[in-house]
Amino acid sequence: MPEYLLLKRVSICKLMLLALIWIQSDEDSQNQLTSDYSSSLRVENLTWLGETSVGEDVEHFCDVSNTTRIGVWGEILELKLVDLIADLPTCLHDASWFALLTITMMLVDKELDRVCVHPQDEYFARTIALESLADLGDSYLAKGHPYLDFPLSLEDAKSLLPANRKQELEIELEKFIVDTYEDDFDDQSPEISEFSPIYLQEILKEFFIESDWQGDINQEAVAQLQQKYGSQYSEGAFSPETEGHERWGKTLVFLKQFIGLDSSFIESQSDLFLDDESQVADLPDYFCIESHLERWQDRTVVLSRLVHTLVYFMLVGRNYHPSHLQDLMAIPTSSRTISSLQACLGVAAYRSGYYMAASNIPESEVGRNWLLEKAFPDLLNFYQTGQLSGRVSASQTLLTGGF
Repeated sequence: MPEYLLLKRVSICKLMLLALIWIQSDEDSQNQLTSDYSSSLRVENLTWLGETSVGEDVEHFCDVSNTTRIGVWGEILELKLVDLIADLPTCLHDASWFALLTITMMLVDKELDRVCVHPQDEYFARTIALESLADLGDSYLAKGHPYLDFPLSLEDAKSLLPANRKQELEIELEKFIVDTYEDDFDDQSPEISEFSPIYLQEILKEFFIESDWQGDINQEAVAQLQQKYGSQYSEGAFSPETEGHERWGKTLVFLKQFIGLDSSFIESQSDLFLDDESQVADLPDYFCIESHLERWQDRTVVLSRLVHTLVYFMLVGRNYHPSHLQDLMAIPTSSRTISSLQACLGVAAYRSGYYMAASNIPESEVGRNWLLEKAFPDLLNFYQTGQLSGRVSASQTLLTGGF
């Protein structure tokens, strides 16, 4: 698996863990919970609402319980870990996929209002949002696009040209600038140094957009220009410490280009609220979700499977295989029922450490460092204890001649 595909999957895992933290936090604040309890999801960010057709809540996702949501996320994750562009089977799956973005927007707004999502990290949701944008979307969106956003000088523009064609393209660029000026004003152009910055920026933008090599621009020069021009020209947030609901709204709109770009899930009512059998019969399978709900009723089962999948993938990365999960979850631990996120994370970390050590599966540094050092450092002890037990088990197997 190439590095960029690994990072995309790690970001999806981060967004799902953030959503689980949101559900757990909301449920902890309730005095009484019923089995069909559904946490209220409502985004108030005006920038987000102005550029997002889905609205302040998410139809279909808001119609089901938290337990169902967790079960659907589990199915989505198992699909995305195998095929990132896999089509999702129902409107509920698509809405739940999009809801990850909506939940992130809501939690980012809470952090901006000084309501912490993570007890040890006041920038937890904002950091995940920016990292996800960089890994799932386009880093230009977060830091400024080199020829769309910045007021480039001629020398700036030349620095962006592909190194293997730089000399040839520099000549083409200067000719393009002169010809464009003469077409626009029907007279002889002055020295390029005398062009107004705004007019020059428009010509340079046109030159790059019309090229067939824009995908090969000099990435070192991109980074230097982003550093040179800085946050002044960035529409979105440029660091976790960025203030302003508007900038963060724009950042999450940018991320929408990867998650939820297709909002077809809002185009029809699902069968949950249709009493007329003839109407239900006419619905495409995509909007028939009621028949799926039965398998997402047991919180202990759906939470455990999702959390084990998340934790195990974060720890093994490229070495993940869906077939490992059954053996992983069969590793014995405490017999008590585990229904809270934190307890489930601990069990998953222990079992993952055990299974990896017993099966000699190496760690993935990217996911492991984020999960055990930044997000949930309390899990490190569970993971290391599992590793120790797994090594002991593997040694005993060798001594008895097993495989």
